[in-house]
Amino acid sequence: MNMTLISGLVSLVIGILITWMTLNLPEASIGIPNAPKAFPGGLGVLMIIFSAALIGREILRLKKEPAAGGRKESTANPFLLQIGLTCLFGVLYAVLFKVIGYVLSTFLFLTVELWLFNGAKWKINLIVAISFSLFIYLMFSKALGVYLPQTPIIWF
Repeated sequence: MNMTLISGLVSLVIGILITWMTLNLPEASIGIPNAPKAFPGGLGVLMIIFSAALIGREILRLKKEPAAGGRKESTANPFLLQIGLTCLFGVLYAVLFKVIGYVLSTFLFLTVELWLFNGAKWKINLIVAISFSLFIYLMFSKALGVYLPQTPIIWF
C-alpha cells in the first residue's frame, strides 16, 4: 500500500482522537471555561483538515497515474533508517534526561542526530551541539527561571 496514503490515514485517526479527547476535557474553574480546549482542539481540527487533504491529493494522484504495467513499484524509503534511529535516540534521550541532566543528554542527542543528518563534520557538529545545549540551559534556567535537571558531574 502507498506510504503517503497510510500516513494520511494514521494522521487522520490521530487528529480525530485528539479532537475527541479535547472535547472531553473539563471546563476551567476560573476564567474562560473553554480556554483549555481551544489550542489542542484547534490543532486536532487542523490535523483532520490537512490529513484529509493529503489523502484526497494522493487518491487523485493515484487515479491520474497509469497502471505500472506489471512493474513492481519500489516502496523502499531511503530515510527510513534515519527516522527509526531518530525515534530510538529520542527514547534514549528521554531516559537519560533526568539521569545525566539536560546539558549532557541534549549534547549527546544533538551530536548523534547531527552526525546522522549532517554527516561526519565532527567539528561543526560538536560546536553546534554544545553551544545549543548551553545556550538553551542558560536561557531557561537563569534568564527565565525554569527548572531543568542539572548534570550531576558538572553541576550545570
